[in-house]
Amino acid sequence: MIAKRIVKTVLLTILMCTLPACADDNKKKENHYLKALEYIKTADDKAAIIELKNAIQLDAKFANARYQLGLLYLKSGDPRAAFAELQRTASLDPKNLDAAVKVAEFLLLSRNKEESRKYTEQVLTTDPNYVDGLALLANLELIEGNLPKAQEAIDKALNTAPENDKLYNIKGRILATDNKWEEGEKLFKKAIELNPDNFSNYQTLLMLYEQKKDDPAVQKILTTMQEKFPENAQLQLLLAGTYQKKGELDKAEKALLQAIELQKESVQFRLTLVEFYKNHHQFDKAEKALSEAATAIPKDLQLQVALAELQFDMQKFTEARAIMDAVLATNPANGGANLMKARFFIKEGKNEEAIQTITPLMTDYPKWPDPFYYSALTHLRIGKIELAQKAIEMALQNNPANDRYHTLAAQIHLVKGSSADAGKQAGIALSINPRNFVAVKILIQSLVQGKEFEKAVKIIESIDAKVVAADAELLGTSGMAYLGMKNVDKAKQAFTTLVALVPDNARALGIFVALTAGKDIDKAIVLVKNHIEKHPGGGHYLLLGDLYFRNKKLDDALQAYEKAQELSPENPQGYILRAQLLHSMGKTEETISQFNELLQAQPNSISAIMGLATAYESLGRVDESKAKYQRALEIQPNLPAAANNLAWLIASEEKGDLGEALRLAMQAKQALPDQPNIADTLGWVHYKRNSYSLAITQFKQALENRPEDPTIRYHLALAQYAGGDKPQAITLLEQVLAGDAVFKERDEAKAVLQSWK
Repeated sequence: MIAKRIVKTVLLTILMCTLPACADDNKKKENHYLKALEYIKTADDKAAIIELKNAIQLDAKFANARYQLGLLYLKSGDPRAAFAELQRTASLDPKNLDAAVKVAEFLLLSRNKEESRKYTEQVLTTDPNYVDGLALLANLELIEGNLPKAQEAIDKALNTAPENDKLYNIKGRILATDNKWEEGEKLFKKAIELNPDNFSNYQTLLMLYEQKKDDPAVQKILTTMQEKFPENAQLQLLLAGTYQKKGELDKAEKALLQAIELQKESVQFRLTLVEFYKNHHQFDKAEKALSEAATAIPKDLQLQVALAELQFDMQKFTEARAIMDAVLATNPANGGANLMKARFFIKEGKNEEAIQTITPLMTDYPKWPDPFYYSALTHLRIGKIELAQKAIEMALQNNPANDRYHTLAAQIHLVKGSSADAGKQAGIALSINPRNFVAVKILIQSLVQGKEFEKAVKIIESIDAKVVAADAELLGTSGMAYLGMKNVDKAKQAFTTLVALVPDNARALGIFVALTAGKDIDKAIVLVKNHIEKHPGGGHYLLLGDLYFRNKKLDDALQAYEKAQELSPENPQGYILRAQLLHSMGKTEETISQFNELLQAQPNSISAIMGLATAYESLGRVDESKAKYQRALEIQPNLPAAANNLAWLIASEEKGDLGEALRLAMQAKQALPDQPNIADTLGWVHYKRNSYSLAITQFKQALENRPEDPTIRYHLALAQYAGGDKPQAITLLEQVLAGDAVFKERDEAKAVLQSWK
């Protein structure tokens, strides 16, 4: 009994203490709210916002305060904050139909038509004749092309509110969409007559005249608007757009600056000015405008992130990182700053970290295209082509008007060998942005890949010759196009220029030497040796070794491969060719002995460990070879040669760990994306995993650098046959075996071809 009385006493005490406090808080919040309403009447919006925030702090579920705060944010040009408050209002107070309609309008503007329709239907369920709800429904149906339904909704609204100018405006747009220009124009003018102070009525009429390309009418309505709304910031944006179309960039800039002057707190206006500068390659001005904006509105993280993004693009990485770190310190979940973090990871080659950072952004912001774009870019870099394609498709779904997205889509199709799709995407990118030079190059590459050489050459020759001569990628593509047309002189000229521009490009040197020396191997050797005197490089010694091998000068070939290993220890090709040559010369055991002596003196010698690994591999001593490659990776975890060769051995085992083989092959590919042996290994792993389309892509990429390699061509034939393209596979393997090329799998290839037939 005593315990019960104590409990009752405690509860009563709490209740007595709490009720006055609650009543006091309710009184305070009402006072703040009433003060805010007074400030709103006197247009003191800043003071009103403070009072409303005070009221909400006392009662987070104070729907009326949130509604008024949302309206003020909307008025001040802060749509994100406005949307958040109005959405909360609609949730707290379902009877506030205006809040629900405004939320639906926001959703419609952000292209989220499904959610917008849900809110609209909720409003009309509550009140079937709610005019703003019917107007919004008409807009929804208009956007989706359902003109009869749009007409039905707007007519119902007009029956309820025949003097509402906004309704005539919407009906005019419906008629204009139906190509009933004159009827639409009459309704727009009717809207202006009903409400001559509504800026949007004039704006819609202006858009009609622009669609009709009626320049005199455009100029007349603009003059009227300037006289009627001299202090309207939105008008300045319209003027800026008109001036840009005319190429009057100075006037456009002045109009944008005037818009900001009229509405200094508008983040969106400032970002519009920045985009204007960026679109016209005035990056210093863009940076200055963003810096001024960040100073004027210091609490807006969107401006801070935009500045960091711009500085990153301007390669001011230190400044960009400092801003990014500051934003993340303030808000670790900031989407823009986290995307910037991912971009730094991509720049540093930390692709896995980039993907880990981007993936949550795609989940949290499914309508934001940039995370999908950078996800596609990263997956392309590490060879995960299918994931790259899925990501770029999502980016394009969210923003189909971005030329960068179409360019990356084109690049992905090019890697997959889909030349027609690559050309299509590159063409779309150029239709959006004719200055997109990357898209031009991909378009040319797609034509060369599709063997449409004449079309490719036509585009190349339309480009300034100085531009072509200064672009290594374009020179190489043009050379291949001329080769395709059998224009040897033009091809030789292109590769001569390319070798002079990029003297370390071994592939270009190889083609140049082949075109210059023809079948004269002695002359080819002299050309390569002369080039090496000025520009020594591992790839050049590999080429020299191949020439010596073809000329039956095996000791000279061996020395060249050894030099290639020394200069490019990360490249597996030198080790592979050297081991194969030693084995054919019967010197493998001698080499093993030499390498073991070296290891006694230098236990961590990568050259000795890799030399032993490849020697053991050539003898078929797989376990010993694998152990040496693993040892090399313990010493140097990112050594692509060891990762590549170990991946090959694992994938070639009867029950090899194909997941581990894929990881190692991808690691090597990431380090040396253009190395043919690495592409061949990755293709082999994909083949063993039954991913035939991915295998074919890698084998084709490998053949771009070594087009006559019989082993890679044999692998490609295997993948084509397994993938269902049997006639092409048989034809290719017949071509491989028709020549006198010597390769390890020749007998196996003969047996395979016989079984296919």
